[in-house]
Amino acid sequence: MNERQPRRGTERAASPGRVRSAQAASDGSSGDWRGRLPFFYGWLIVAGSMLALGFTYSIMYSFSVFYVALLEEFGWGRAETAGIYSAFMIVTGIGALGAGVAADRFGPGRVIACGGVWLAIGLFACSRVSALWQFYLSFGVVVALGVSMAGWTPCVTIINRWFSVRLGLALGIASAGIGVGIMAVVPAVQLMIGSLGWRTAYVALAGFVFLGLLPVGLIVLRGRPEDLGQVPDGIEPETVRPKRPGRPRARRELEIVDRAWAEREWTLGAAARTPRLWLLAALKLLGGIATQMIFVHQVVYLVDSGYDRMLAASVVGLIGLLSVGAKVFWGWAADNIGREMTYTLGCAAMVVAVGLLGLTRVVPFPGMVYLYAVMFAIGYAVSAPLWPVVTADLFAGKNFGAIYGLVTVFNGFGNALGAWLGGYVFDVTGSYAFAFGAAVVAKAFSAGALWIVAPGKVRRVRRAASH
Repeated sequence: MNERQPRRGTERAASPGRVRSAQAASDGSSGDWRGRLPFFYGWLIVAGSMLALGFTYSIMYSFSVFYVALLEEFGWGRAETAGIYSAFMIVTGIGALGAGVAADRFGPGRVIACGGVWLAIGLFACSRVSALWQFYLSFGVVVALGVSMAGWTPCVTIINRWFSVRLGLALGIASAGIGVGIMAVVPAVQLMIGSLGWRTAYVALAGFVFLGLLPVGLIVLRGRPEDLGQVPDGIEPETVRPKRPGRPRARRELEIVDRAWAEREWTLGAAARTPRLWLLAALKLLGGIATQMIFVHQVVYLVDSGYDRMLAASVVGLIGLLSVGAKVFWGWAADNIGREMTYTLGCAAMVVAVGLLGLTRVVPFPGMVYLYAVMFAIGYAVSAPLWPVVTADLFAGKNFGAIYGLVTVFNGFGNALGAWLGGYVFDVTGSYAFAFGAAVVAKAFSAGALWIVAPGKVRRVRRAASH
């Protein structure tokens, strides 16, 4: 090999591909106008992903508001109505695998743009339904496929191309778009439903996502760092960056702990033959069950407890608002205190939130509701930046999109099972007590499983001093 070997135990930035890309920037050989930008284009990738995630997941999480309107208009049972969301989550999860493969092959931006068109078609179809099976088809299948194509998997795939050492932070910032979308869209949807009806609200959402996702996917979310004469993280390798005099500067390195594992070229089939992948899938399944069992039913639970509907709906928006900063924080924490500890702390916050939600019926005043929203937002926010980083720690490479898509399938099944199970338990027992208790147990097992998966035993970010 004529490649310069990195210092033992760490991945250094000065790989041949990155040196060549830096040389391309210096001699002006990059033909893309973005290669002449005076800043790192990866942060525009993060901003574009933030917008795409805000558009797509505001649709997903607005279902808890539509759920109340559908129960009132059609008189369907809670389990069969929540089953719409369960079908949505199953299809979204399965679709994530196809979206990951397509993103690896055709580019994440094109996949996101196609998803925006598909999502708009599905939302408009939702506005025309009059039977339960039609809603299962329009929202549970068509909208779900649009979210798969325009949502998390292709966004994670392109961010993973632009970041390595700062991957947790970049994903935390991008995933904050989900919270911004929830904060802005869900209360607006409640207002539209109250004044114009739920059908008009779906038409408005269709236009909203079409006009938003198409330009983001086709214009912003393109390319790799080397295409523009840039390097991942925007950090130039030491071979082309002049050293600066002065105090030693703290920097971070991606340390390789298990070199044999990390240097393997992971295909989807090779990853699927490892116990680590299936344990990762299992803990995503459990995490999805716990989160959606609470999220889908929180509004109707609060309404049943005697709270005002607008207050109950505003909880969803407040969770979105608070999760913006929480996701950035958890992304930073994943890069600084480790993936396992970060997720454990997030799960602990979620367990506290479930206890507070139960207390909202015992201590009926709005302050308790808002306290619940704060803790739920903190606990809920940990998953978005963490799962892609953990998957990249274990299975980084050119097939990352497909591998992450496969793992996301199980998260989709967990989300679906949690949403349906919450409604089923209520229909059978007349209470959410058992469902909320099951959510606590599932979250605890999920946290424990990540310590067994142990991504920190393959790669971890560490601080190193350099001059």
